[in-house]
Amino acid sequence: MGKSGFPKECDLCIKTKINSRMFSGNIELLTKPIRGTNPSIMLVGQDPTIAKGQVRSVLDLENTSGTLYRYITADILSHARLTLNNIYVTNLIKCQFPNNQTPKSLSEKHKVKMKDFLSPFFNNCKHWFFKEVREIHPKIILSLGEPVHQFLIEEFSWSVPIRMKDAFSNVFKVNLHGNNVLYIPCIHINTRGHRHYKERWKKFILNLKKAVKSANII
Repeated sequence: MGKSGFPKECDLCIKTKINSRMFSGNIELLTKPIRGTNPSIMLVGQDPTIAKGQVRSVLDLENTSGTLYRYITADILSHARLTLNNIYVTNLIKCQFPNNQTPKSLSEKHKVKMKDFLSPFFNNCKHWFFKEVREIHPKIILSLGEPVHQFLIEEFSWSVPIRMKDAFSNVFKVNLHGNNVLYIPCIHINTRGHRHYKERWKKFILNLKKAVKSANII
């Protein structure tokens, strides 16, 4: 296990051949988390697979010209006077699928819900996530995308609306391994342009600012 609870090696899903009939090749533990100098916020992504190219770190945040980097740093963090130094970034699922076969494309191909496709991988990975939580002791959990949002709610039995459409732009007080934290669900960049979320974006930013202030992060 590497620093911050993140595994250096893991082949559990390969050994158990989880959903291997649905994709060609083997998944691979490839990316690494991003840890700021004073991380009080955990930003939680889904998995490291992207449709084009290859990521070097969680959410491709070492690629400063990438769309995810700009979305997270400029569209979200900067409005709350936050930087990458304030956050720890990880994925619930630690392995990349081969040949840019994204969970979305695979689930659509096999006509299953993406969350159902990802669920067994998450079940094998979640102990790594628990280790990260215990080490970081976050004051705020910021999720990215609806599958992550739903995995967290179900795993920790939070009283939070299960649909991102209903939860987005709100802040929830939840219990995470015995600690009270603020949970803020966030949409993925892929749904940023939907009218419903565009209308709620200002409220999301405002509540993020309030949460950061109430948690004494900056």
